Amino acid sequence: MPGEDLTELRARNAAMKEQVDNLLDTFHRQTEALRDAQQEAAQVTATVTSTDGLVTATVDATGVLSALEISPSAFAKTTPEVLAREVLRLSRQGASKVRGQVSALMTPLTSGLPDLDDLFEDAPALKDLLPEIQVTAPVADDPLDDEDGAPDTWLRKRRS
Repeated sequence: MPGEDLTELRARNAAMKEQVDNLLDTFHRQTEALRDAQQEAAQVTATVTSTDGLVTATVDATGVLSALEISPSAFAKTTPEVLAREVLRLSRQGASKVRGQVSALMTPLTSGLPDLDDLFEDAPALKDLLPEIQVTAPVADDPLDDEDGAPDTWLRKRRS
């Protein structure tokens, strides 16, 4: 019965088309959710303060130190070496917090998510289709720089 074969073929074709359409709809929703999460992740920051309250460091979404506040009394209460180590420690702690926040944003969206190359042979991977998080912070003028471009710090003044 050629007519029955054609009807069955059309029914299977329609079912397959519906399945592909559903996969594509799911893919588009997940891709949009991932883009939204990436945009949100690009805005993540972490601010951490030393236990003595003398140093506060803010780290941006890329883990780069974006702000640093040092209490004027820090120079009387500690040495430059200790202060430098504390700045590094807080920078690392802030970067770790940022990674945790970004991971918390992305994990629910990416866990168990099939990639395109899992669904279709020779298809590109989903991670290759989405842009990487790009964070660019405006560079502020350094108020400590003088005319020659060298920082005018208390160490420099001491040597003069």
